[in-house]
Amino acid sequence: MTIIKKDIHRNTHIGLFMLATDRFVLVPDQLEEDEVEEIARVLKVDPVPARISGTSLIGVFAAGNSNGVIVPYIVREEEVKQLLDHGIEVLVVRDVPTALGNLVTANDRGAIISESIRKENAKRIAEFLGVEDYVQRNIAGTELVGASIVATNRGFLAHPNTKDDELEIVRRVLGVDGVTTTVNYGDPFVRTAVVANSHGVIVGDDTSPVELMRIDDVLG
Repeated sequence: MTIIKKDIHRNTHIGLFMLATDRFVLVPDQLEEDEVEEIARVLKVDPVPARISGTSLIGVFAAGNSNGVIVPYIVREEEVKQLLDHGIEVLVVRDVPTALGNLVTANDRGAIISESIRKENAKRIAEFLGVEDYVQRNIAGTELVGASIVATNRGFLAHPNTKDDELEIVRRVLGVDGVTTTVNYGDPFVRTAVVANSHGVIVGDDTSPVELMRIDDVLG
């Protein structure tokens, strides 16, 4: 298992710009070739250049697992086509919240979906992702459950304010163990600075040695 520290566009919140699964990783389409090759080497999956709503903020707007990607209705037709052309299934979610990456976290077994998403859309998302279980609730006192939890098929990291009973729910739904931590030297929104799958982990360049050790223990 490889774990590295990195920034994107000199921004250490690398999770804002990428989405990784065990089958592919979405990366900004303007990244340099050597950066894309490094990401692919660490995560051991095919990199797919992408944009969502004309921006490189893939991790903010998109969420998903190995079965596909969910994107907001503000996505452009050519952006959806690019994903489909790479063999990635896409669900366009028509809901008022558009930052789906901040509102949904999933691995290949389960999904945690924010209460800010309409119930009928939460059900559609879970069915599209093909998960065995899902729960719609807020975590750690925030509706930003996608930003507060980063999950792989090996484990998960959660916002440090996540309560013990909430952790148990996440463990049950995702089917993996996890812990609370911060990233990037104290940031509680762990998904914003961690891009990971079952094969590798990339963390923000400001992540401290103690945080790195905790991340590696769970996801590594």
